[in-house]
Amino acid sequence: MQVSKKGQVTAEYLLLLSVVIVLLGVSIYSLAKIREAEEHVFLTGKAQAAANDIAGIASEVCALGDGNSRSFSLGGVSLECSGNSLYADAGGERASAQVPHCELQCAAKEHWNITVKNSRGAVLIG
Repeated sequence: MQVSKKGQVTAEYLLLLSVVIVLLGVSIYSLAKIREAEEHVFLTGKAQAAANDIAGIASEVCALGDGNSRSFSLGGVSLECSGNSLYADAGGERASAQVPHCELQCAAKEHWNITVKNSRGAVLIG
């Protein structure tokens, strides 16, 4: 019993094609996981940078006394305040920072243009 050369070549090409398809699938899955991890790192860094920046400005406004204020722009980050802690959320990734000498009050959750103002020892962010 002999296998025709034409049938053997077709079977080899089908086997080779199936291996290529499997490798392509593994590659696409791996690239998706890499992108997901990269986005996580980016958003975590963005949240931490926003929290540190706002806490630094709040500390400065707090130290300068009643009536002092600063304005700046911030995009894609929501803020929460509790006591002297500030929490920044960027795309589901959360970071925190402290303002040791003043109590913080956040006016709204999602901010683009922010004013940080010292009002009788409390720092208002909104």
